[in-house]
Amino acid sequence: MSNISDSVRQEIRRLLSQGNRVGLEYADARRFRSGSWTSAPIAQGGESAVLASITAVLDENQGKYVQILGVDTKTRTRTLELMIQRPDGAVTQVSKSKSAGGGSVAAASNGNGGGNGGGGDVAQIVKQLLNQGFRIGTEFADARRYRATSWTSGPSYQGGRENEAISLLTNLVAEHENDYVRLIGIDTTARRRVTELLIHKPGEPVTLSTGGSSATSFNSSFGTATAAGSVKTSLSSEIVASVRRLLENSYQISTEHADLRRFRSSSWHTCKPVSATRIQDAISELEACLSDHEGEYVRLIGVDKKAKRRVHEEIIQRP
Repeated sequence: MSNISDSVRQEIRRLLSQGNRVGLEYADARRFRSGSWTSAPIAQGGESAVLASITAVLDENQGKYVQILGVDTKTRTRTLELMIQRPDGAVTQVSKSKSAGGGSVAAASNGNGGGNGGGGDVAQIVKQLLNQGFRIGTEFADARRYRATSWTSGPSYQGGRENEAISLLTNLVAEHENDYVRLIGIDTTARRRVTELLIHKPGEPVTLSTGGSSATSFNSSFGTATAAGSVKTSLSSEIVASVRRLLENSYQISTEHADLRRFRSSSWHTCKPVSATRIQDAISELEACLSDHEGEYVRLIGVDKKAKRRVHEEIIQRP
């Protein structure tokens, strides 16, 4: 019989206490690569009934990927996608645990991550995501867009330095103190989100622990310098910060564009790569691209030419 870790049990308990519905999906290796999951029936009700259903599905699908879903029945949106089993049979540990165990995936939440130790949880999740090679993404929304579940993509981070990721999150929240901000964990290989965690609500500070006794506070008083620095541009500081990071890491910068129809089908056109190596020149090339494709979606692409893979994707213009 498959064992369900204490951290997964706690996550199930949290979902149920918030009135969310718990779902379950599984996929073999081939379907996992294509992001094609099969839904599994799961009993709704008390914690014991849900756990019994999960255990049964794990037993029936050994050697496959299995993930738990948290669903907000009011908005009909997913609040959690959490991998709890991989083909080797390993069951995911959600939160910080005494056992080492590989393959852990951070828990996702639609809460603000506040309360005692909430910020430390965010920092721990960031660390877990980076250790597993996942990309850190961000999204933000004002109150109206938040209610409509219409998020705007923010900057992302692909790397292994926790402090850099924390700095990115800190700057973003400082610049969007009146918006909702959420952290996204992305498995770039499977092209799936593994974490969605709301880390900031309007007017509510969040503190992140970056290890040891140091802490980074998410509030309007933390740092007033913008990511744009002295760059002259009409682009947001988040976009400038992304371009700066890509240049500093010697990544190739390019863009893609799509009209509404092609955007819906994820069919993008590639633009001419950005040839500049200076931040101001690169920004100027981007602005020219945005002007050429006014009324279309445009996204910024960062490419590691040596590894021949994308390290960054960020929508920087919407119709």
